[in-house]
Amino acid sequence: MSLISVLTRTLLITLTLSASALAYSEEQGQDMFQRGLYEEAILHWKKAVKAGDSGAAYRLSVEYSNANVVERDLRVAFDYLEVAAAGDDPRGLQDLGSLYDEGIFGFKQDREKAAQLFLRAAAMGNSAAMFNAASILEIGEAGVAQDRVEAYKYYVLSRDAGFYPLAVEALMDISSQMTPEEIAEAEMRAEQFLKASK
Repeated sequence: MSLISVLTRTLLITLTLSASALAYSEEQGQDMFQRGLYEEAILHWKKAVKAGDSGAAYRLSVEYSNANVVERDLRVAFDYLEVAAAGDDPRGLQDLGSLYDEGIFGFKQDREKAAQLFLRAAAMGNSAAMFNAASILEIGEAGVAQDRVEAYKYYVLSRDAGFYPLAVEALMDISSQMTPEEIAEAEMRAEQFLKASK
């Protein structure tokens, strides 16, 4: 075998292995799922988790919790949720924060841990987490200092990301406790957040 054919074969094997590693992702699994290939999607997401995809871990958490495709197993669902949160998936952070906030499904209530998870997910643009973080910042609780300007910013962002009725009501309430300068600062922070996330 010539040196050129050995190099070519090595290159092809390397490219094939690289393509296989890149193919395991939440998005590829979601594509399978939407085409009705449910079992294949579950297997794909499991491989993606092993490859480090925290979004795939979140999807598996949802599936094992909802039990539409697989048998319900909340322990497995929570394990995948913790993997998703550890990998900084904003949905995983938000959902895990909710479990700690409420102290449900075997999670001991830990409002400080919940607040930190909400704040991390909010900084990543998760609309539910932005609302939750704003609520905590507005009154200063769970180990988080009160910051009405930052709270207003997150209420604005959550409103614009789909939390419309709740966030609008919260904005009306909080604005009555703020100066026009504080509101202007909060709106400027919201604009800066949006520009930075593009």
